[in-house]
Amino acid sequence: MIQRIQSALLFLAALCTAALFLSPVTVFHIRNTSVYMDLTGFAGEGEIYNTVAGSYWFPLFTILAAAIVLLLIACIFSYKNRQRQIKLCTTGFFLEILLIGMLFLVPDSMANRLEPGIDQDVARIVQYRWTSFLPFLSLILIRFSIRFIKKDEELVRSADRLR
Repeated sequence: MIQRIQSALLFLAALCTAALFLSPVTVFHIRNTSVYMDLTGFAGEGEIYNTVAGSYWFPLFTILAAAIVLLLIACIFSYKNRQRQIKLCTTGFFLEILLIGMLFLVPDSMANRLEPGIDQDVARIVQYRWTSFLPFLSLILIRFSIRFIKKDEELVRSADRLR
């Protein structure tokens, strides 16, 4: 059934991941300008930085986030096969961990390429926006939905034993 609690949790997790497309994830403060980075590239005054900073990461960000959203939506509609639903949710969980790692490691390495001669701390250059923390919420929601799917599976198995 689509009206189960895990379906609502998976939908919220998909919304949290899809929200990454709506606003910038990271802000780079370089030479008194602010360059905003979202999943598709740099925005604002920093259009020239797409070639300098290694824009090859942005298609990977976009594909990974879109794949997670589609996987979670497919997981919602595979409610009749709970074993497949658990596998899809687990795959989405690990892809979300990969996305989180990339969202926090790649901007730090990009900051060195954007301002190559800097000796100061990178943390002063890179500022993470609130949207970069949404995958953590999505990770928690996916974990709770896996727990509820397993409870449903146990309930069905116990009902089969009673017959």
